[in-house]
Amino acid sequence: MIENEIPTLTQEQREAFWRRWGWSPDLPETERLAIEQKWDDLAIDLAEFHGF
Repeated sequence: MIENEIPTLTQEQREAFWRRWGWSPDLPETERLAIEQKWDDLAIDLAEFHGF
């Protein structure tokens, strides 16, 4: 991977990770967006690299 390259995940991969942190399409928008913004593709990639 190029040093500055941001990993690109599919929506399904993102949602599978977010669900581990309580995400659901049924959550109120503010709660759902908070999880989505905290866990962007790069954060998900790093978390999974470290075993989360």
